[in-house]
Amino acid sequence: MTLAWLALALGVVALLLAVNVRRPPTRPMPVAMVAFAAGWLLGELPLQAVVLELVIAAGLGAAGAFAAWPGLAGLALAIVSWLLLGLTWRDAVAARAVIEARAGFPLRAEPPSRLTRLYPWWRSMRGVARVVTHPYAPDVHARLVADVYRARGAAPAARPRPIFVYVHGGGWILGFRRFQGRPLLHRLAREGWLCVSVDYRLSPWATFPDHVVDVKRAVAVVREHAAEWGGDPARIVLSGNSAGGHLAALAALTPRYGAWQPGFEHADTSVVACVPCYGIYDLLHRERQWPHKGLERLLARAVLKLPRTDVDAWRAASPWDHVDADAPPFFVVHGSHDTVVPVAEARAFVRHMEREVPGRAQLLEIPGAQHAFDLFRSPRVDATVDAIVTWLDRFRGPDEAGG
Repeated sequence: MTLAWLALALGVVALLLAVNVRRPPTRPMPVAMVAFAAGWLLGELPLQAVVLELVIAAGLGAAGAFAAWPGLAGLALAIVSWLLLGLTWRDAVAARAVIEARAGFPLRAEPPSRLTRLYPWWRSMRGVARVVTHPYAPDVHARLVADVYRARGAAPAARPRPIFVYVHGGGWILGFRRFQGRPLLHRLAREGWLCVSVDYRLSPWATFPDHVVDVKRAVAVVREHAAEWGGDPARIVLSGNSAGGHLAALAALTPRYGAWQPGFEHADTSVVACVPCYGIYDLLHRERQWPHKGLERLLARAVLKLPRTDVDAWRAASPWDHVDADAPPFFVVHGSHDTVVPVAEARAFVRHMEREVPGRAQLLEIPGAQHAFDLFRSPRVDATVDAIVTWLDRFRGPDEAGG
């Protein structure tokens, strides 16, 4: 009988997890964070989850767990969860057509390897070489390092390569440059881009604006070394995810903000475009786009270390308040099911940019995607990467586009 009740408990958990993927709660803050933790992996790997649960169910069945009514009830709940996960997989595959329609252009795809489909965490760098691990500000912090990726064995390019600088996420307090943005970085490197993944100082040891200063310093160093690495200093695109999306957007909008370039005030930190992914753009959430106060508390206690009543400091840290006529083009990517940073944040920012600089920003809302959904390859991630890569083709010459 004990196994039967265990089967019932597991069935309840399986159903709750599947429902959370389909309809994640966004408030209160603790529930939203649990929804993220429970849903981001399952939402991209629903078939793998079903296989694992089938193995567990087979083991329970062999042990007699379904001989009593609690076990049978648990099995019924599990079957419903598998059906929901099957719908999740169907929607993830169908997301490509939705993403293409929302992007407004045909997506240029790269066929995935079979091994990646079976094991999405496979750290394949097929066709990609990490050629430089460059300490770019050892006098500031020994861990400020940039990794440079480019196509493996590529012949010397006829012209310098466009450069893609990526800023990792992690709530400004954690994160690793080598474990985030890999599907996008590897794809772009294979297609001839020079890709650079950078570090920055983290809170609570660092206090804003240390984070954005480091990102701007990284852009300056990349521009300085572009010729040495085979890159084009006139074609630098800045990107990042989550907190990295916030920092990428902020740095892209403030190339002349000397206060955030101490010791390199005259360095050129401008970029030709920005691709922030599920970032934070309005720290004051003036359109009430944050359903809970979790982000506000984190910023006040660990990042800015200032109360929200210090409005000027919070405005200065908001990309929202730096949008002007010199803003580069933005391709803003955000998941529709994000419970950490709601998609309303991206919608509000793109509306704001459209008011200030019409035609300069485009929102790509990814159906069904949670926060941090793009850490490994999946059908939905592949479609998202295809959209970003295709959008970025405008910054390549006719002889470079298409890989």
